[in-house]
Amino acid sequence: MGYWKLALRIGIVSASLIVASGIAIGTIEVPGVNALAILLARLAAFAFGVMGVPATLDGAVIDAGDFVAVIAVQCTAIELILVYSAAVLVTPVHLTARIWALVLGMLALCVLNLVRVVSLLLVGVSFPDHFDTAHLFVWQVGMAAAALAMWLVWYGRATGSSRIQTS
Repeated sequence: MGYWKLALRIGIVSASLIVASGIAIGTIEVPGVNALAILLARLAAFAFGVMGVPATLDGAVIDAGDFVAVIAVQCTAIELILVYSAAVLVTPVHLTARIWALVLGMLALCVLNLVRVVSLLLVGVSFPDHFDTAHLFVWQVGMAAAALAMWLVWYGRATGSSRIQTS
């Protein structure tokens, strides 16, 4: 691999980590992500309705009686999607494989994130004392592990290898 390709890959990963960190701490605002948070809140409120859990929606705020949740920009998993996408983009495989990994991986992470939000809302309604633990320790770690596992499985299939090679 030429030095410029290596430098480009390092730049892509570095930039994605910087932007993801900025989004996570609220110093960087990405256009359209607020709309994504509102869409996620609507989908979660709809899922609540399907499950028979009464809830009202005001923008990105879900009110389920004794439990109110704000679906913030950070709840959209945009940071994780960004880092996953950077990992896929810098992986040295055919462009078609990368495009499929991006499309399917981002879709899978969005669906998993919706499951995360709905389950966290259910925990908040049913077991409010356990919400922070489920939110910060179970689901945040679980989402990161899921993204890593998705990339590892895809990498193995895209390269025809059952294990990651370090050289």
